[in-house]
Amino acid sequence: MKASPDMRPRARSALKALIHRFLFTEMRIRTILLPLLFTLGSTAGAEPLTMTSVGSDTLGTLMLRWALAYQDLHSDIHLQIQTPGSASAVLALTSGAADLGPMSRPMSQTEEAAFRDKQGLLPQHIRVALDAVAVFVHPDNPLTSIRIAQLDGIYASDRGCPGSSDMQYWSDLGVSSSLATRPVLKIGRNTASGSYEFFREIALCNGDYRAEVVQFPGASAIVAAVAKEPAAIGYAGISYVSGLIKVLPVGQSRGDASSFLPDPESIRAGRYPLSRPLYIYFNPKNLDQHATKVREFLNFVLSDAGQAIVSAEGLVPMAADELAAQRRTIE
Repeated sequence: MKASPDMRPRARSALKALIHRFLFTEMRIRTILLPLLFTLGSTAGAEPLTMTSVGSDTLGTLMLRWALAYQDLHSDIHLQIQTPGSASAVLALTSGAADLGPMSRPMSQTEEAAFRDKQGLLPQHIRVALDAVAVFVHPDNPLTSIRIAQLDGIYASDRGCPGSSDMQYWSDLGVSSSLATRPVLKIGRNTASGSYEFFREIALCNGDYRAEVVQFPGASAIVAAVAKEPAAIGYAGISYVSGLIKVLPVGQSRGDASSFLPDPESIRAGRYPLSRPLYIYFNPKNLDQHATKVREFLNFVLSDAGQAIVSAEGLVPMAADELAAQRRTIE
């Protein structure tokens, strides 16, 4: 007999209580530590030039590493980083509150139009790395792979992907262990996240999320939650993947027997269905007004040193011809 649906609210409540302390600590560290790091990095006795980045949580650690390395070369630059999510990049750039807007998804036409109405021209962007959204379960879960139609059946409130069917229990996914009668505890990002929108577009075929999906503002919290709960499934950028969880190969459709892990080769070749580029958006006016701030930092990101940091953070660096094309954008 399948578990009663009223178990799901209790499970979600218990899960949130379990990782509340972790999430609070993570957000408090980001709020306090990042400004402190960059304040300490500025030149004593001189008024530093300030550059502000507001945007993607997925790009948060990468922006931090780039910023620290860049400040080693330019100690008179004061860098401030905030990571509420990709949607915040749009708002901050449009209002003029940020110089840089890291995003894990492209801006929509509506967002670009709002920027143009306020600033008088369209925003520009460069691609800075290749990423993928990993899908993962608890290490004890016997599931060995998953398909886009199954993700749609788990997360979506309606069936938007071809071949999709409702999947509320682990038995619906072919699991026959003690998990079979347990509801699938669905965990994901919140609406401010670019990963939320990207996953909705690809894995839900532009459908809507179920109301019972547990949403968190940070990818690290999702990894921690799935690591604690055997009946959970979650998704996050590959730079957040750890040995605490089991990453699943993802296949495109039932008719295709192939499924792929989010490894560099599969991401670069586009075989992994949830592969994506990462972006930094900016106001093109800043290339003229603050050349030493914005253009030089972006050139550093696209340099060999900047792309080595991409690799060190578990992401996939850009190919040489793509880097050359991105550099031409900011010349």
